[in-house]
Amino acid sequence: MKNLLLLSPKQIIQEIDYQSDSIISKVLLQNEKLNLTIFAVAAGQEFSPHTTMREAIVHILEGDGEFMLDTVWHKFSLGDYFYMPEKLLHAIKAKSNFKFLLYLY
Repeated sequence: MKNLLLLSPKQIIQEIDYQSDSIISKVLLQNEKLNLTIFAVAAGQEFSPHTTMREAIVHILEGDGEFMLDTVWHKFSLGDYFYMPEKLLHAIKAKSNFKFLLYLY
């Protein structure tokens, strides 16, 4: 079990910084029920199409870009969130630097 979450309020976007031409991730909580990971994606970076074996929720904390869900591309920006059932094909294109939380459960 891993738990880097604090017992007092803190701005979660400060948990990770951008690195030029990179996708950085940091696991904040990992147990048998939930895996919470924060990502910092540099502008222009992409995740190629892939699937997950668990249900997921994505919450955009900063920036904008596009998510492919199944075969349809959707624009996203600050504050957006969406659900992904297990085995859903998805991909990401970063239009600007952006950060997001990924909840796998």
